[in-house]
Amino acid sequence: MDQLADSSGLVDDAAGLRARLAADGYLFFRSLLPPAAMRATGAAVAAQLGAGGWVGGDGAPAGPARAVTVREALMDPAFRAAISSAMFNQIPYRPRLRSLVRRILGPTAFSYPAKVLRAVYPERTGSRTRGRYVHCDYAVSGVQDMLTTWLPLMDIPLSLGGLAVRPGGHLDPPQRPRVLGSAERDWASAAYHPGDVLLFHCLTPHAALPNTGTALRLSGDFRWQRPDRPAPAELILGPGPARPGARGRREMLSMLLEHQDWWEPVPAGLTLCPRAQLAVRPPGPAQWFTVHPGWQRWRPPLGAVH
Repeated sequence: MDQLADSSGLVDDAAGLRARLAADGYLFFRSLLPPAAMRATGAAVAAQLGAGGWVGGDGAPAGPARAVTVREALMDPAFRAAISSAMFNQIPYRPRLRSLVRRILGPTAFSYPAKVLRAVYPERTGSRTRGRYVHCDYAVSGVQDMLTTWLPLMDIPLSLGGLAVRPGGHLDPPQRPRVLGSAERDWASAAYHPGDVLLFHCLTPHAALPNTGTALRLSGDFRWQRPDRPAPAELILGPGPARPGARGRREMLSMLLEHQDWWEPVPAGLTLCPRAQLAVRPPGPAQWFTVHPGWQRWRPPLGAVH
């Protein structure tokens, strides 16, 4: 496994960021966000999970796996409390992260209100490997040039896994999902620490590495797009009835977060479409590189890969 290239020296260089993203399909930054603040956020998430019996004070799971997928985890009250907390939801609104993404995508880029908390148990022989399939995030939204930012919420040494990407893989045709082999070449990862940020394009192949340690691995996914493209409704709108005096449903989590001084709503006038309708279409032209013609034969994976 190769080491991720650190792009911290390009953080204020919009042209340099776009050029490296076009070449490699990803950007990696050490300590882009304040390490102490991100470590505190991870500790708060762990405490909320701990209160629900997910994890003990030493970071080790407190019992059998509560969930393998985020969908399963959302059935648990402690997980719901953690994923809807202000500290976790503040992450994509932090100025250094938001300005970095806008330097690449443009000044009106926004993050999806639907944010993803991942709590990954140590992998044991015979356990499910749902999160370790090689895949691209285009299937998540069906939005070309969507960017994903993956952030560790704790120290994640190689023994705990973390995320790996295949540099340059966004220039290749799509591949069928498969579990990433331990001996595969041309993949890159790192030992991660709170404050680090891994950003990658929606056509970039990536996969989670196995958690061979003893701790519950905590990380977050935050995804971004430009407002001049249709957005997946399921990642923007919350459940429930329409807001009184307004059309349609409210933005997801807005009732919890709109009084925070750091919160900002998604841009007005977004065109919203069902995610399945967007993701079934082949991706259109990308902003910064030529999309392989093999993507015109794109079909969404039949099963879940996260």
